[in-house]
Amino acid sequence: MPVIKVWCLPKSSEAELNALHKSLVAAALQVDELGLKDENDFTMLFPRDMMAYGLGQEIIVEVTGLFIKPERDDLVRERLATYLGLAVKERFPKAMVECFINPFALSQGFWTSRGYGDMRFSDVRLLTMARLNEKKPERNEHV
Repeated sequence: MPVIKVWCLPKSSEAELNALHKSLVAAALQVDELGLKDENDFTMLFPRDMMAYGLGQEIIVEVTGLFIKPERDDLVRERLATYLGLAVKERFPKAMVECFINPFALSQGFWTSRGYGDMRFSDVRLLTMARLNEKKPERNEHV
């Protein structure tokens, strides 16, 4: 599940953050190749900064957890970055806005509690342990 984080926002009201959230959701949903249906298909975070100095001058949008798939090529990721960046820029026209898309391969390690249907936790745990044991490299005693 993609995670969209917006960093370095100036102090904003709940209504302003909700409006930004809606704009970013609309921007992400414009990229059909992502296969996102609604706001429940990704997570959006607005982390609070520990230092108030400079907030709102530069705003960073970071997308992580975007699984690598053939239909999510460089042009698709570039379009996503552009749409998200423009959505933020529209709300904060004086800010310098940058958007970074970090694609993610499942082979790097991933687990979710969603999508396991009727399986019990113990079944999922056994499957995961079996998968981990299959990929376990042989130890080389001579190194």
